[in-house]
Amino acid sequence: MIKVLITGSSGYIGSSLSLFLQKKFTIKGLDKNKSNYFKSTKINLLNINKLDKILKSFKPDVVIHLAAQSLVDETINKKKYLLNNIQVTKNLLFCLKKNNIFNLIFSSTAAVYKYKNQSLKESDRLQPISTYAKTKYECEKLIKASNLNYIILRFFNVCSSLKIKDRIIGELHNPETHLIPTVVYKNIFRKKIYIYGNSYKTKDGTCIRDYVHIKDICLAIKKSIIKIKNSNNMNEIINIGSDINLTIMDILKYTKKITKLDLIFKIAKNRKGDLDKLSCSIVKAKKILNWYPLNSKINKIINDELSWVIYLKKKKIKRRFKNYL
Repeated sequence: MIKVLITGSSGYIGSSLSLFLQKKFTIKGLDKNKSNYFKSTKINLLNINKLDKILKSFKPDVVIHLAAQSLVDETINKKKYLLNNIQVTKNLLFCLKKNNIFNLIFSSTAAVYKYKNQSLKESDRLQPISTYAKTKYECEKLIKASNLNYIILRFFNVCSSLKIKDRIIGELHNPETHLIPTVVYKNIFRKKIYIYGNSYKTKDGTCIRDYVHIKDICLAIKKSIIKIKNSNNMNEIINIGSDINLTIMDILKYTKKITKLDLIFKIAKNRKGDLDKLSCSIVKAKKILNWYPLNSKINKIINDELSWVIYLKKKKIKRRFKNYL
């Protein structure tokens, strides 16, 4: 059985992925936070000696590097991004080489691209604007220079929940800043939703984004594991999105249609760093990974997010939100 090590295994994607893969592969999760879903090893990846010992002991066939300071928020101290994204990646690359581990899958972001009012291809120009995106871009450069086998997956807007048998995992950031979990949760709890700007160059003035279901993310990573394990020379950068363009107002309309509840919302000023449009071409993912976003139709995304909100309500778990007013 293929041995897979996942950094950032207690996060939204990491938890979902660990649950999704655990019956197909031997999984070891690393995170500085405790997981609510499965056993993981607690480690701050800045501790290079501890990381080295874990890799030496476990000897994974493939490492999936998800750990990062991932909230796109310019009020966060830049030092946190530099340490948790760039320095941690440097530590990991050093330890991988030292222990003769050669296969790495890295989670990057659509935010590294230069703005373009068309679907983005992997060959398009890069121009990261946020601190988060800049550090992800630096990590990409480190990985490309590492002489490892790598697949860099540039995720677009990951969302919704993963259900496997009687278990469910969804987004629970603190605070929550992503659109779909915010809209669905606030709609159910009858809270005001803030729409940041309606003067963008789109059909209704609100931003266009490309939303991809968490299950499709897990499927893309699973296919990447198999691809990289069976390749001696793999150096690829691949977009993972849905290739479906939806505005913020579209999301509100679909949510209302599914929940049958009117939305309470207010148009607020534009948020710094938001682009008119961010969507991707997935031709390369289809060709190289034989991957298709089978779960990323918006009705399924919202219905599965609704299941997660119902679960949170049942467990009396409250979400906290940050408003950019």
